[in-house]
Amino acid sequence: MLNFFSKKDHKLVINGNQELLLEHKETVLNGALRHDIKFPHSCKVGGCGTCKCRLISGKVKEFTDKSYLLSKQEIAENYILACQSMPKSDVVIEIPNWDENSHEIAGYISNIEALTHDISKVSVSLESHIHYRAGQYVSIQSSDTDIPARCYSFAQSNTPGGNQLVSFFVRGVTGGRMSNWLIDPLNVNSKVTLSAANGDFYLRDQSAPVLCVAGGSGLAPIIALIEEAIQNNSAIVDQPLTLLMGVRSQRDIYYQDQINSLGKQWRNEFRFIPVLSDEPVASNWPGHRGFVTNYIDQKISLGATGYLCGPPPMIDAAMIKMQENGMDLNRIFFDKFLDQSGIKP
Repeated sequence: MLNFFSKKDHKLVINGNQELLLEHKETVLNGALRHDIKFPHSCKVGGCGTCKCRLISGKVKEFTDKSYLLSKQEIAENYILACQSMPKSDVVIEIPNWDENSHEIAGYISNIEALTHDISKVSVSLESHIHYRAGQYVSIQSSDTDIPARCYSFAQSNTPGGNQLVSFFVRGVTGGRMSNWLIDPLNVNSKVTLSAANGDFYLRDQSAPVLCVAGGSGLAPIIALIEEAIQNNSAIVDQPLTLLMGVRSQRDIYYQDQINSLGKQWRNEFRFIPVLSDEPVASNWPGHRGFVTNYIDQKISLGATGYLCGPPPMIDAAMIKMQENGMDLNRIFFDKFLDQSGIKP
């Protein structure tokens, strides 16, 4: 007689060398974390895509639609979100460009510079050099507290020999334990551990115009991408670039001098366009108002490639606008910044 209520554990193999047993109804991510595997992740609710991995063999039950986070190519290559996938059999997965044993670097917070009323540039000095590609991110863990680690994108390019001083744009959010700890001036000199580098957000086509859309602290990886292109004398610097920055009001605009400096080094047209969504009607602001996504159709160039960083609603709306204007989904690359306020306890 068949027992339809039997519970069966399943085996999980990661990158061919990590083998562990998952409990009944345990997701790939939760099982890996329970076994102390340093699996790349951030939100754990299917909102950021940090935990994406390729399913090599086996079957999983997926709890949410992954098409809004993964590209058509990634879906065709059988990528899944580990936090939203529960094995239905033994499974083998691959995490590209990941080596659990070589990415932890200790350091300390060396400087905290307020950029706006809620965003700060946090600089971390490291015990050894770190190597990464512009657009990637790290997981930052406080060494002396129980605050859960969170992911932040590099706000600068990497040098050929690696960086020993790195920086991040961090926005303090309600309920965000790590973000508020990082931007607190009292925590200068506090010890941290970085797990890096992760992510596949980087500049692609070198022969196409560039349209960047950044919201809030999502400006960080965009700055890194632009710096890297200039630093490496990339062919893409000969293409026109437009950077749309969506913020609420004039007090939320930041890093203007640095952006203008980068624009002077860009060999083709470089347009920086702040868009304010909640600026008082009677203010002296002469520029664009409303949602930043409303200006995409006016600024998009034929054959352009899109790079989006910021909150999920902005990115979702931007992707729709770009596709409505003829941009192929496979030419749109993004990094969703899901803060702690969007995570259910």
